[in-house]
Amino acid sequence: MCFTNLIYAQTNRIRGIVQDKQTKQTLVGANVTINKTNLGVVTNENGAFIIENVPVGRVSLRCQFIGYEPFAIDDIILTSTKEVYLEIELKAGNIQVDEVVVSAAKNAFEAVNPLSVVSTRSFTAEETDRIAAGINDPGRVALSFPGVKQGPDETENAIIVRGNSPVGILWRVEGIDIPNPNHFALIGSSVGGVNVFSAQLLARSDFSSGGMASEYGNAISGAFDMHFRKGNFQKREHRVKIGVIGLDFATEGPFKKDGQASYLVNYRYSTLSVLNKLGFNLVGERVTNDFQDLSFNIALGNKNPKLKTTIFGIGGLSLEEYLPVDEPAKRNPSVFDNRNFQHKPAKMGAIGTTFTYLPNTKSYLKAVVALIGSDIRRENDTLGETNVAFRYNTERYADKRISTSLTYNNKITDKTTVKTGLIFHYIFFDFFKKSSPVKSQININDLNIQEGISVEGKDKTQTAQAYAQVITQLTSQLTMNVGGHFLYLNANRTYSLEPRVSFQYQIKQNQRLSLAYGLQGQTLPLMTYFVKDKTGAFINKNLDMLQTHHAVLAYHLFTQNKMKISVESYVQKLFNVPVTPSLSDNYWMLNNTNGFPTFKVVSEGKGTNYGIDAAVEKLFSNSYFLSVTGSVFESTFQPFDKKTYHSRWASQFSSSATFGKEFSFRKGRVLQVGGRFLFSGGARYTPLDAVQSKIKGYYVPLREQENEAQVPNYYRLDTRIQYRYNAKKLSGSISLDIQNALNHINATGVGYDALTNTTYVQYRGGGLIPVMAFQFDF
Repeated sequence: MCFTNLIYAQTNRIRGIVQDKQTKQTLVGANVTINKTNLGVVTNENGAFIIENVPVGRVSLRCQFIGYEPFAIDDIILTSTKEVYLEIELKAGNIQVDEVVVSAAKNAFEAVNPLSVVSTRSFTAEETDRIAAGINDPGRVALSFPGVKQGPDETENAIIVRGNSPVGILWRVEGIDIPNPNHFALIGSSVGGVNVFSAQLLARSDFSSGGMASEYGNAISGAFDMHFRKGNFQKREHRVKIGVIGLDFATEGPFKKDGQASYLVNYRYSTLSVLNKLGFNLVGERVTNDFQDLSFNIALGNKNPKLKTTIFGIGGLSLEEYLPVDEPAKRNPSVFDNRNFQHKPAKMGAIGTTFTYLPNTKSYLKAVVALIGSDIRRENDTLGETNVAFRYNTERYADKRISTSLTYNNKITDKTTVKTGLIFHYIFFDFFKKSSPVKSQININDLNIQEGISVEGKDKTQTAQAYAQVITQLTSQLTMNVGGHFLYLNANRTYSLEPRVSFQYQIKQNQRLSLAYGLQGQTLPLMTYFVKDKTGAFINKNLDMLQTHHAVLAYHLFTQNKMKISVESYVQKLFNVPVTPSLSDNYWMLNNTNGFPTFKVVSEGKGTNYGIDAAVEKLFSNSYFLSVTGSVFESTFQPFDKKTYHSRWASQFSSSATFGKEFSFRKGRVLQVGGRFLFSGGARYTPLDAVQSKIKGYYVPLREQENEAQVPNYYRLDTRIQYRYNAKKLSGSISLDIQNALNHINATGVGYDALTNTTYVQYRGGGLIPVMAFQFDF
C-alpha cells in the first residue's frame, strides 16, 4: 500500500488494428471510440489506430464500420506503464440503428473462429487472471464454463466436458496441434498440474465443448484453440510477478524504431515449495513439485504488407516426487504409499513459425511449421524394512515431431466463404515400460520377480489430416456450415472420415437457434499400439480410432445490458472404445483420466452422453461480471458384455457461479473482489467384492455393479481480492486467490484396506490453498 503515496492521475494510449473476421483484410476508415469520453479516431490506410490520453483503469471501447456489425469490449485494463494493443475483427453484416447495442454485446461473446457456431466460447488473458483461483490456467478457468466440471483430483487441471474423459481434449496453439501442454503431465492424456502457457502471451482464444468446426480433428471431447498476442511495436515494457506459485518475468518491445517488428518473452520459475514449507500441501504432505517454463512470440517485419510472419515457442520442465514415510517403523504396512517412492519428471516444448499471406482482398493463406517434443518418465520403488529399494516400474514416453499446417480461406461471394486446410505430423517416438507389480498389499515382499516389458517401440510414424468447410448464408436469417474432416494414422493404417454440418437461424438480432452434427474421430494414445505380450508381439496394433457422433441444439439470447442467456442440449454416441475381450472384465478405456491399456483390448466398446447445459453470463461492464451455469447429464458405457453401466463421469449434474466486482478510487486505484462456487455430483466407484478381495489380497470390484456407488457431492468455494495501483513509472497489483476458501476436503474416490478387507472414502483434496502475488509493470 506504500505505493499509493506516489499515485496521481495518469493516462496512456490504446493502439491496434481493425480487420475483417473472415478474410483478415485490414479495414480503412473504421471508427474506434472510447465510451463516455470524446476520444476516438479513424483507422488509417493500414487499418491501424492510436488513441492518445486515455485515462487509466477499466476502459470500454467500441468499433464500427459501414457494412459490418459493431464490436464492443468493456474489460480492457489500461495502466500508467503498459499500453494496450488490440486486434479487432469485425463480422460482415448490416443491422438496424436500434440494434447496435445488442449486436456489439453479442459479438463480444463470439468465438475467435467465425466457423465455430455452437458450444464455443472465447476467453481472454484478463479472464484467466480475474476468475478466482484461475491462476492464469485455461483448464482451471474453464470450470466456469457450461458443461465443464472438475476432474477427480482438484490438484490437477483435468476437466470433464459433457461426461467425456479428459483423454479426448485437443490443444492447439497458433494453428498447430500439440501434445499435453502441462507441467506434471499425465501419460496418454491432456491433464497435468499447471498449464505451460503464459498468460502474458495469450490473446483472445477459444474453448469448444462440442459441435466443432471441420478444422478441428483428433478430438472427441473438446478443444482449446490458443492464440498469442504480439509485443509492443513502439516501446519496451516489462513485468515482474512474484507469487507463491512462481516467479514471472516478461518483457516486450520493438526490435527496431520503425515499429515493424516486436518481441514478447515470458519466463516462469516455480515456487510451489514455498507453499509446502508454509504447511499448505498442494498435492500431499510428502509430495514435492517444481517447474519452470519459457514462452515467446516474435513478430517479424516485412516490406510486403500482404505478408505477416511470426516465430513462437513454448517449453516447460517439471518434476514431481512422491516420498515414502521416512522411518520404516512408522510405515503402515497396509498403506502402499507409506513405502512407495515415485520419481515423475516431464518436459515438453514447441517452436514454430507462421506465415500469413493475403493474395487479394477476399482470401488469405496461412502456413505453420513447428518442431515439437515431449518426454514423460516414471520411476517407482518400493522400500523394505531396511530401506532397500526395489524398482518395480520404469516408464519412458518420448515423442518428437515435425508438424505443419496449411490453411486457405476464400470469401467467394458476400454470402459464401470456403475454408480448407491440411495438418501433417512426422512423429519420432521411443516408448518403454518395464514393471514387476506387487501381488499383495499385505506382504510388501510378495513381488512378482519376473520383470516384464509390456510396452516397447522406437520408430517413426505419421498422421495426416485434411478438412474443408463452406459457410453460406441461405437467407437473411439462415446460415449453413457444411464440411468434413479426414484423419489418418500411418502406424496401423487406420482412418476416420468425418462429415460436419450446422445451421444457424437468426430469430431476431438478439436471438438465434443453432443445430449442429458431426462425426469426430481420435487416435488412441500412441503408446497403446506398441503394447507387447510375453512373446514380444504387438497385441493392440490394429485397434480402430475412437469415434463419436455428436449433435447439439442450442438457443442463445443476448440482452442490451451485455448479458447472454444460453441453453444447449446434446447427445453423443461413442464407439470403437478399447475394452477387454472378456465377459468377466468391464474395462473401458475412457473411464480413466489418463494412461492406456497395457494388455489385450479390442475396439468394441460403446458409450452415450446426453444432457442439457444452461448459462447466464454477463460481460464485465458497470464494474462487475457474473456467470451462472448448470448442467444435468447422463453418461453410460458398454464394455465387452454389451451391458450398459454408468461411466465414471456420470455425476448427474454440475454447476458453477462466478462473480467479480470492482471498486474504483481516485488516481487510478481499484479494488477487485470475486469468487467462484463449484457444486457437482460425487465421483462414482464400483462397490467391493468382499469375498474375492479377501482371497486375492487386493481390491476386486463387484461384477455387474460398475460405478453404481457415489461418494458425497463435490463443492468448493474459491475467492479473490486484488488491489491495482498506477504511478508515473510503476504500476501493478497485489492479489490473493484462495482455492477452497472453506477448507472443505472433497471425497475423490475409495481406497482399500487389505488388513480389514474394507473400503474407505478417500479425501485427497489440497484443502485451503492461498496464492498471493505481487505484480510490477514498468
